[in-house]
Amino acid sequence: MRGDGERKVDLPDSAELLSAERFRFAIRRGKAILRGKISLALVTVCALALATGAGAVAWRLLWPSRSPATTKAVVGETLLALPSGYFRPASRGGGRLEKLQLAAFFPDFTPAGDLSDISSATNLADRYEKLVFVTIQPSDASLDPADRPVKLYARFLDPDGWTHPGGLIARAFLPGSPFEGEELYFIAPEGREFAARCGKPDEARKTPNFCIDDFRVDQLAVELRFSANLLSEWQTLMSGARGLVESGRRAGS
Repeated sequence: MRGDGERKVDLPDSAELLSAERFRFAIRRGKAILRGKISLALVTVCALALATGAGAVAWRLLWPSRSPATTKAVVGETLLALPSGYFRPASRGGGRLEKLQLAAFFPDFTPAGDLSDISSATNLADRYEKLVFVTIQPSDASLDPADRPVKLYARFLDPDGWTHPGGLIARAFLPGSPFEGEELYFIAPEGREFAARCGKPDEARKTPNFCIDDFRVDQLAVELRFSANLLSEWQTLMSGARGLVESGRRAGS
């Protein structure tokens, strides 16, 4: 007996139940196949990118970096804190380091250590030309870099020299000297303000001709490695490098 207001509910028969179950199974199976195809496509993209030398780009696009905004490192007795994008792979973990390795772009000294700027459209040769590698270590009792041009390099230099854009004087190191195959570019008279050793130009070289400049900031010894094409911009180069080190010291204090 059903009271007033009750409504009869028609139950599906067994054929209808079977049809509905088959439909749901087909939907689930279709979703599983679609997920499998998407996963295969992602793996294929990575494999193709690796094969063409763009593996780092693909890996970063599919698995973005989750590194913290700032990384702290202790070099000797000095604590430095800088945006994580400056840290090269060997120093990316931060903490206490014998040698802190950073990378920045000339001229603005923006971060260049984590490759986040690279895309399929990036001209890697142009990027390499703008790179400045900054290595920071505890200073020691060795000769101050500002004194090297007079007290170390002078006796190994060819007496003949030439001028270079940016107000620089250039002289080659003598054959048989410890610095054979290199040239010294410095600001007269003694190179205390700036002095960089550079490899002699070589058109057969596959990588850009790099220079090395050293200076000290209190208890820190800083080495710069940069393209010889930046020599004439040495003032901007030195200002940016010193500013980077000083900003890391201030943030860490």
